Amino acid sequence: MIGLISATAAGAAARDRLAAAWPARTRVYDGTVADAVRRAFAECDQLVCFLATGAVVRLVAPLLADKTSDPGVVCVDEAGRFAVSLVGGHTGGANELAREIGELLGAEPVVTTATDAVGMPGLDTLGLPVEGDVAGVSRAVLDGEPVVLDTETVWPLPALPPNVGSPARDGAAVIRVSDRAQGPAAREVVLRPPSLVVGVGASRGAPVDEVLGLVEEALADAGLCVRSVAELATVDAKSREPGILGAAARLGVPVVTRTAGELAAVTVPNPSDAPLAAVGTPSVAEAAALAGGGELLVPKRKSVRADGRPAMATVAVVRRPVRGRLAVVGLGPGARDLLTPRATRELRRASVLVGLDQYVDQIRDLLRPGTLVLESGLGAEEERARTAVAEA
Repeated sequence: MIGLISATAAGAAARDRLAAAWPARTRVYDGTVADAVRRAFAECDQLVCFLATGAVVRLVAPLLADKTSDPGVVCVDEAGRFAVSLVGGHTGGANELAREIGELLGAEPVVTTATDAVGMPGLDTLGLPVEGDVAGVSRAVLDGEPVVLDTETVWPLPALPPNVGSPARDGAAVIRVSDRAQGPAAREVVLRPPSLVVGVGASRGAPVDEVLGLVEEALADAGLCVRSVAELATVDAKSREPGILGAAARLGVPVVTRTAGELAAVTVPNPSDAPLAAVGTPSVAEAAALAGGGELLVPKRKSVRADGRPAMATVAVVRRPVRGRLAVVGLGPGARDLLTPRATRELRRASVLVGLDQYVDQIRDLLRPGTLVLESGLGAEEERARTAVAEA
């Protein structure tokens, strides 16, 4: 929810335009400005204050607690000329909100976050859990220092500046993409891709602690990071099993299910008669993990109960295959003002661009620093299509 606060008639008019355009996203706060800001700060994900930045700074300063939980704050001036991202540019979404407000009100978005200002994605805004020296490594990237990119686990990333991907050297900053449990070293950031699928089988009534304990134990023994788990996978007959649902909730991941017939068609190294009799497939944990393809990292293993009774849970871990995202973008009749907003957004987010050289020249300025451009001339249309698919 976005809280809207204003103090003047002009501010209220702009405020009401946002409220009318985004009725499901916004809430207008009346009363004294100080009280409205306090209430909105506690109740909303973002704030738009139609006030001077100095006044907003004084009002929100005592309320700030942590950048990961504070709401994003945008200030719009009295004349509606500027939308200033003041607090929470990345984690609070204020930078993007300022741009949205700019499009709606005809205001100029003012973004001073260093990475955004130069068109570089922040290392903490890539949608991946991040560990390590984010500020230090980001500074090295911005300063043009040689930065090592260690893709220990292959995963699609947005365009990064040309200095990222330099050869390893002593003391260099490092961006490591890994689902391994090893933590970051000095001057290193580790990005945790959602690359692991954990297949889970469970007897009726299996305790949450037994299921979760087995998942965490299997990952730890294999040297894998729990933050890279994308989902728990199982057979649909177990879709309401409390132990599986509870384990997924504690891990913060979804439960993905497949039918017994789908799992029975998956070739696994360790089939068993027990699940075949119980749910109609010779494998649950391994088959569910492998159903979407990938590399089996941890074969089926069973839980061990302290009371010596039979295991009630099984798991298997797979590193799923990597796929990128492919967008087909048309430039329209060619005039820049006729390029659609959606096409512009796709061009700005691309890490690889494949296109006809003369068309690429028309929109080259929209690309992020570090975007890989694969261009060719007339007559190579089929080759460009194949290249785009292969890159994705």
